[in-house]
Amino acid sequence: MLLPVRSAVATLVVAAAALATLTGCSPAGTPAPDEHPSFAPTAPPTPVPSAFSTAVPRAAATVPPVPTTAAPTRIAVDWAGVSAAVRPEGVDDQGAMALPSDPSVAGWYRFGAAPSQPAGTVVIAAHVDAVGYGVGPFAHLQDVPDGTTVTITDATGAETRWRIASVSMIAKRGLPWSSVFRTDGPRRLVLVTCGGAFDTSTHHYESNLVITAVPV
Repeated sequence: MLLPVRSAVATLVVAAAALATLTGCSPAGTPAPDEHPSFAPTAPPTPVPSAFSTAVPRAAATVPPVPTTAAPTRIAVDWAGVSAAVRPEGVDDQGAMALPSDPSVAGWYRFGAAPSQPAGTVVIAAHVDAVGYGVGPFAHLQDVPDGTTVTITDATGAETRWRIASVSMIAKRGLPWSSVFRTDGPRRLVLVTCGGAFDTSTHHYESNLVITAVPV
């Protein structure tokens, strides 16, 4: 079922040389060729989704990790009881942002910003569902209202709070992900999962739910 777009992501307007295509998770009980996220080439995005669920610019995989800082360990959204453990994730052997296979666990992109840092984007992504696990908590975020509070707890027990500023269901082609996966610029949080129509020929969702939040 195609999920409605509620608002455009105002922050995704920066032109970038490195573009990436987000591809799809598969619904519970539906076979999928892969359950990982992938990087798209730094050239224009490919027209057909690959077998992965979350993409970042390939160039991001070549930069050194950000300075040591406390990693997020839990995310809680003040909506529909959404809560998930979070673990650091890097890049897999296909140049992808790795994600936990269990949709109840989210991945934090450890080459990006951490919640306690004063600048850059904290990227947390999770599968919407997966074979053998069922539906994950991020599946409920499609209807989350603007203004909802998100709380991130890090490994030291410190909490940061964020206010959702925009929610958008965006086709996976042509998203300027280099404007999201960045360690500079305004401090913000971006949550990503799959959504939209499900393509039965590729066994992937055609869109991504992208939620942008700002510090409280």
